[in-house]
Amino acid sequence: MKIVITDYEFPNLNPEHDAFKNLPAYDLVEAKCTTPEECAVACKDADGVLNQWNHLTADVINAMEKCKVIATYGIGVDKIDVEAATAKGIYVCNSPDYNKVEVSNHICAMIMALSRQLFQSDRLMRQDKYGWMYLDNELHRPNVQTLGFIGFGRIARQVAQKMSDAFQMNIIAYDPFLTEEQVASGRGKKVDLETVMRESDFVSINVSLTKDTYHLITKKELEMMKPTAYMVNCSRGAIIDEHDLYEVLRDKKIYGAALDVFEVEPIPSTHELMTLDNVIMTPHSAWHTRESMWEMQWGAADQVAKVLAGQEPDHCVNLEAVKKVLGK
Repeated sequence: MKIVITDYEFPNLNPEHDAFKNLPAYDLVEAKCTTPEECAVACKDADGVLNQWNHLTADVINAMEKCKVIATYGIGVDKIDVEAATAKGIYVCNSPDYNKVEVSNHICAMIMALSRQLFQSDRLMRQDKYGWMYLDNELHRPNVQTLGFIGFGRIARQVAQKMSDAFQMNIIAYDPFLTEEQVASGRGKKVDLETVMRESDFVSINVSLTKDTYHLITKKELEMMKPTAYMVNCSRGAIIDEHDLYEVLRDKKIYGAALDVFEVEPIPSTHELMTLDNVIMTPHSAWHTRESMWEMQWGAADQVAKVLAGQEPDHCVNLEAVKKVLGK
């Protein structure tokens, strides 16, 4: 069985080999692709594919002659044309649980760094400006502030629990797929999107990137925010219109933002957001610890191993549709 890894940034592939150890025989190919065209060539005769950053377009998938499963390193499958894969009877799998604590911790850290203006304090001290009086913005106790979520899934609920338990923050959430009771079970109050934007002191984006959430947040929504509010995004960069966010931050219509994700990654050093001093940026690293990396690698590879062994995958975004195509 030929398994192709289109690209990866891990120190080794030990987790993959561990996940594949019960396969009767396999050839693990490190393709090191950087373009869809390279992916199409590398994956043409693959039985299974693992992918991290490449875009597996319809052309790439249609070039696959015998692929049974594609697994992404991570949760989001926005880099894979799921519709094209489904039409060819290819399972598309992910690793939904690998970062079960890391991203929520990162979001909490970003909220507190913004709240305490830690990065600005550091910069000011290096300029011989010592004291709270040099800070641009007023500081407030978290227990008088509201944390609003756009999307209230597993990670958002962890953040809500941590910030409400530790800092007594008020929690509100917009999630059209959840009931009031489901939001309440996560320590929050269900509200509409406009209410989240208008009433929150911190807005955390926690939705997947789909055609419906692409540029969900534009200048219209950003200008609803309090002038003292902050935006936090550890989900996907394209959920916010980055130019609109830049203009709102540049004009100081909100206090600031903390971003771990960007529309184009790596974000270019010449990007307009790089010129602002009221933005904290991290390099799509909210997920990362030694433990989460192992779980992500092993979890994605395990889905490939299951399918190639004739089993049903555990974490598949198109399971029922593919079973229908395959007549199962």
